[in-house]
Amino acid sequence: MNKLFIFSGLSVFFLIGCTPKNEFQPPPAPEVGVQTPVVRDVTVYDSFPGRAAASDEVDIRARVTGFLKSIDFEDGQRVNKGDLLFTIEPEQYESAVNSAKAQLAQAQAALKLAEATLQRNQNAYKTKAVSEVDVLTAEANKDSAAAAVMEAEAGLEKAMLDLSYTKIHAPFSGRVARRSLSVGNLVGSGTSTLLTTVVVEAPIDVFFNVDERTLMPFLREGRGTTEDKKKMPPVKLELADGIQHTEEGIVDYSDPEIDPDTGTLRLRAEFPNAKINLIPGMYGNILLPKKIEKAVLVPDLAIQRDLSGAFVLVVNDENIVESRYIQRGALVGTERIVSDGLNVDERVIVNGLQRARPGIPVRIAEPQPQPAAEKEAAPAAE
Repeated sequence: MNKLFIFSGLSVFFLIGCTPKNEFQPPPAPEVGVQTPVVRDVTVYDSFPGRAAASDEVDIRARVTGFLKSIDFEDGQRVNKGDLLFTIEPEQYESAVNSAKAQLAQAQAALKLAEATLQRNQNAYKTKAVSEVDVLTAEANKDSAAAAVMEAEAGLEKAMLDLSYTKIHAPFSGRVARRSLSVGNLVGSGTSTLLTTVVVEAPIDVFFNVDERTLMPFLREGRGTTEDKKKMPPVKLELADGIQHTEEGIVDYSDPEIDPDTGTLRLRAEFPNAKINLIPGMYGNILLPKKIEKAVLVPDLAIQRDLSGAFVLVVNDENIVESRYIQRGALVGTERIVSDGLNVDERVIVNGLQRARPGIPVRIAEPQPQPAAEKEAAPAAE
């Protein structure tokens, strides 16, 4: 019995002694995807808040006194230049025209008689049938009659002008606002009554302010804003919902001086607004283009931030992760411009960022082959 127990104990001892030693195996280095920065010329946009305004606007007012006879448009209607908008009762002005015509005819008859009298006295004076005083009197009567004709002609012109004011036409093509008065109201009594407003929506202007720092490159290059409109680059407009307007605008005006209180210059950009997508008073951001040559770009998702600033993780020649603090620039699509802190030949980690940290070794993932469908589509995307 004891021999059996001793034998069993020795067996267990030998079995334990033959078991291999348990050694810790470190995990494999994490795999990351890397990409070198892209260097190319890009165009970025500086954004400035702006407000749309009608390129032309006029208040339609009554210039003569009378009762409003008709309104010949619908509120908010788009009208063409010369379209009839209002009619003021014309009867009294038609009578004034007829009276002025009669006065003109009377003055012309008096002039004709004065001319004949002068001619007769001049002939009679040759035979001494009349005195020199009679001739001078006839000349004065003739001049007075001529002046009366001129006065009557001026009166007729004024009467016809007043009559023309009874029909109010659109001074240009545009959109008319709602009417201020209804038919039957007395207008033009004492003051010129406001009847409505006509605004031009196409083209439309957008006013915006640009700071001195942004203007300096254009001024150094001699790219003025008003003397040569073609030198100022076309601008774009981003609307309040974040969508860009499809048309480009041309900067065609700038104030003659910078506002000393704000340090900005007020500019005006004109947009064709062919489809009337922009309305006066609408808010938007003017996007002023700026070309950057040989910009260094990395995917924006590769950029991280901490208390010290923005940084990217790179893999050095020994496949060790290092951090590079950078100066971030504008966003271009899904890429971000890096203005400082990164060399163009460094390998930036773009995939597997959650597994990488400075100081640890990593494995570089092999680039995935591009599917045939994507290869065919790539040129079209450019």
